[in-house]
Amino acid sequence: MQSRNRFARTRAAIALALMLATAQVLAAPQIEQWTTDNGARVLFVQAPEIPMVDARVTFDAGSARDGDHPGIARLTSSLLMSGTGGRDTDAVARALEREGAEVSTGSARDMAWIKLRSLSETEQLEPVTSLVGELLARPAFPEDELERLAEKQRTGLREQEQSPGGIANRLFREALYGDHPYGQDPLGSRESLKAIDRGAVQGFHEEYYVAKNANIAIVGDIDLERAKELARTLVGDLPSGERAPALPPVPELDEARTIEESFPSTQAHVKIGRPGVARGYEQWPELYVANHVLGGGGFTSRLYDEVRSKRGLVYGVYSHFSPMARTGPFRIQLQTRGDQVDEALGVVHDVFNEFHAKGPSAEEVEDSILNITGGFPLRIDSNDDITGYLAMMGFYDLPVDYLESFPERVRDVDADSAHAAFLDVLGQRPRVTVVVGGDRARDGGDAGDGAAAQ
Repeated sequence: MQSRNRFARTRAAIALALMLATAQVLAAPQIEQWTTDNGARVLFVQAPEIPMVDARVTFDAGSARDGDHPGIARLTSSLLMSGTGGRDTDAVARALEREGAEVSTGSARDMAWIKLRSLSETEQLEPVTSLVGELLARPAFPEDELERLAEKQRTGLREQEQSPGGIANRLFREALYGDHPYGQDPLGSRESLKAIDRGAVQGFHEEYYVAKNANIAIVGDIDLERAKELARTLVGDLPSGERAPALPPVPELDEARTIEESFPSTQAHVKIGRPGVARGYEQWPELYVANHVLGGGGFTSRLYDEVRSKRGLVYGVYSHFSPMARTGPFRIQLQTRGDQVDEALGVVHDVFNEFHAKGPSAEEVEDSILNITGGFPLRIDSNDDITGYLAMMGFYDLPVDYLESFPERVRDVDADSAHAAFLDVLGQRPRVTVVVGGDRARDGGDAGDGAAAQ
């Protein structure tokens, strides 16, 4: 009870500090960086405004590393919280509650991570970081938890199969990436999950949960020396190992395709896209502005204006790039009634083709720049936000001044450079269109021709 009261008081203090900070001009944080003795890269920002520390250890151990065991990356990440040789799951939970701390794990296609949030006082922070270091270096991987979490992933697969959105995601991913590691479902498959045993999980952990394959992001109310000690505690017991090898390049699409699958739903889920860019693409600010005009700017974007505002065909429509270690997807996404799919697709293609031919106007670019740069400080206005950015920067080897240089480069974008970046990445290259649901009786029809998919 005492720890809960202490954490509640701290949360109240945090809320007050954040309220007072809203009137201040937010600047890019000062970032310190170094490498631990066993090879992990560390990015650190001192943030004394609130008595908290956020830290995240990120490994190149996402589902793209699943190999012959689809789903193993997600399982390994989830199992980290299942205890160590000396503490079971309940003991871990009690230790965190006692210190008023939060620890969680997660994974995606490129990466897996464990993150913590703790009070910055030594008597609270040290036990928490020691626990996380123990979970990383000496996980127990108990058999019963392995089976429970595998069943949880199987349940996730069943839910996807019963959802038009889940089916559309799968078809889109498979069409874009095929046999590439990005083409696998992070949840795995029923067959692969049955074949993953404790030995396979241990082998995956030994290969990828090593210091040279890790990046650490730390933000909080500690000085540089305490941050260095925190990093040593988190990964000091990990073997150095080796960084995971580069993933294979993403193959180009051979042709435009339209994929339709029936589903008993009123709304059809529609995705249009292709492989886009990898992290580190040189013209990312220009491309970001171009996409903001096209469909990434919400109510102000062309797609929203033409498809939603003028014609009322959808509740929402957007376009988005997801840069990854290799070429991540570009997608346009919408939902509409089954009897309106063809009209909605026609409008989307018209908007895209006009944007391809003429690009954004100077006024659209100016408005987008104001929107992006004006909102950017709000995206780094919490320690957790900054920690997430540091983790991304460290993982993808982005320059340490990224948080400062990105908005500056956005301000330098003009209509011509935005259009040039759009043409460079997308142009009129083949795209995939996926339509699931809407209760439409279609046999492949004329929507499958190359012109419609262009």
